[in-house]
Amino acid sequence: MPFKYEKLSYGFPQDSFDNDIIRELCEDLDCALDLNRKPVGIKLFFNEEDYNAVEMEEPRCPLAYCVVIEKATRGKKFKVRLEHLNCDGGTTALNLEPSTNRIESGEEYFSYNLYQTPAAARRVREGVPGLYRTGAKTYGVAIAPLEEFEMTPDVVILVVNPYQVMRIQQGYVYHEGGRILNSSASMQAMCGEITVQPYLTGEINSSPLCPSTRFLAKWKDEEMAVGIPYEKFRNVVEGVIATISATDTEKKKKEIVERFKAKNKHIDL
Repeated sequence: MPFKYEKLSYGFPQDSFDNDIIRELCEDLDCALDLNRKPVGIKLFFNEEDYNAVEMEEPRCPLAYCVVIEKATRGKKFKVRLEHLNCDGGTTALNLEPSTNRIESGEEYFSYNLYQTPAAARRVREGVPGLYRTGAKTYGVAIAPLEEFEMTPDVVILVVNPYQVMRIQQGYVYHEGGRILNSSASMQAMCGEITVQPYLTGEINSSPLCPSTRFLAKWKDEEMAVGIPYEKFRNVVEGVIATISATDTEKKKKEIVERFKAKNKHIDL
């Protein structure tokens, strides 16, 4: 532990969570991109006390983690523990339970007939982000529309189309530039690629999703997912809006102006 003198404090206090600002950001992003689904917030809990303090319902029957996210994009909110989830891909990725030798060896992946050899399957598995590798056990997870969050989330998930992914990426690099190093193999998309990857790296990640989540959550063919570390969400929204004039067609700009106007907001394009 770093040295801490009782009369001396280093750093700045953490900002308190402001739901009003988050609601405004979600509304502005919707006006700019015409979203079909609500942005979703994800919060991990590592002890029972913090989890129990969250006033959200638990599912009445076990669901896949990605299915809970799909429900959240339509306005539902839940908190879940291991007993509420029935997909071991999600439960191990989030470290609600330990992984197994069969999974880590690639045997499980190879049994899906998605890879030519067991070695290829294992190499894919090795690249799947998983909190079980960190050693810190997760007790539960809160999943809800971001605009309804009352605590600081860890990750923001957007389910969008390819054009909207492009605009989100442009918003992401607007402030500091650089390149987006995306990591995806279309395997464990929502849990590994879209939740754990940005959580661990602090960087945006996108995925065309995977067969399991497309089957279970019934995403549309044209839908993709983007995971954004919460601390970068505001800059992304500001970047998306800042790049409208340079990116969108006149027709789209007029539609954007009308959407802002419908919310009693003015945007100068």
